[in-house]
Amino acid sequence: MIKSSLGFFAFMFIMMAIVFVVCDRVGKTKKGAKVMDILPPIVWIFLLMSLAATFGIFDLNAEGVIAAQNFQYSTFLPLMLVMFMLTCDVKKIIHLGPRMIGAFLIASLCIMIGFTVAFIICKGFLPENAWAIIASVTGSFIGETVNMVAVAGVFGVEGVDYAYAVMMVTYGFTIFLTVIMILLKRKEKWNKFMNASTDGLDEIAKRIESEADPNANTCVMLDYMVLFAICLGATWLINTIVDNMPTLSFINGTGLRVVFSSIIGVILSLTRVRKLRGATQVANVFLYLSLCVTASYSDLKQCTQAPGFLVLVTIMLVVMFLLWVLFSKLFKYDLFTAEVSITANIGGTSSAPLIAAAHNPNWISFGILLGFFGDIVGTWLAIGFGHFLHFLS
Repeated sequence: MIKSSLGFFAFMFIMMAIVFVVCDRVGKTKKGAKVMDILPPIVWIFLLMSLAATFGIFDLNAEGVIAAQNFQYSTFLPLMLVMFMLTCDVKKIIHLGPRMIGAFLIASLCIMIGFTVAFIICKGFLPENAWAIIASVTGSFIGETVNMVAVAGVFGVEGVDYAYAVMMVTYGFTIFLTVIMILLKRKEKWNKFMNASTDGLDEIAKRIESEADPNANTCVMLDYMVLFAICLGATWLINTIVDNMPTLSFINGTGLRVVFSSIIGVILSLTRVRKLRGATQVANVFLYLSLCVTASYSDLKQCTQAPGFLVLVTIMLVVMFLLWVLFSKLFKYDLFTAEVSITANIGGTSSAPLIAAAHNPNWISFGILLGFFGDIVGTWLAIGFGHFLHFLS
């Protein structure tokens, strides 16, 4: 049984490395690639870490393990958020125009209304903190996993509760993506029914692409050194502020770290720091670590409320899709705008560009930038929505 901090971190890194090696090899096959689309490495990592916790691979009461978990929330979480946020190009997002950004926010509204209706219907047979679990899922459904981790930290969602959240995200995303792919073949009928057109999208795409950095994926040692210097300095500043602040009744220390990290990251994204390469890759490492630590509290034998949460997600998806079609008709959204905006919510930067490319390879930038917009606003919207659900509970 693992009891030390070093052993705990070593186990997580070894497990993550094995998962990525296996997934990389499996993903190179045709059938394996389809499986990886539905069950990516991040799901396998969470599942294996939960199984390790269930079967007692590490001692959750050991001082070393507790210290490692606390260090994750106090240091790695804000470091991850600063790195993720500084990669978001706010100036380019503005170039998307009010129509695309508005479509994204309307999709976010459809998601939150869907969860609200589902929660009101199902709260009678769900645990008391179901509102917090749903808020965490909303963080993922408006932003990405990084937002889900941040919101879960704010509301104290971990262990079995977080397992429910991951289950809801995986189940919901699978159904969602299936519907989106089916609609792809009905683009002309959709646009005719909505009385919509795609005029002007090419001009916006060209303007965005003209500002692209040709060396965006080329990293050198200097990038990593400056990146870590800035982000570790920001994390130290955040922890110093939080540790010296008076206790607040409406938000905990983790929540304050999430707020300050997001703000500092967005501010840095408006400076030359945004041009530092490698931030996303490094931040992903800390994201997977955060996921592992959250899963380390899990005991899958206690997941007795899974059917109730699956029913909730099903109701939410039905309401969401109905509202999505209604708003698309009201605002005359073409299928590209409608699909990319809602996929940028639920799929984020990993899926929205793929859907955009399926419509037109020249429009990939729309999916990327809308996904980044979700990274910025997802945490804030989900936290606010969580307090609303808490009021309803």
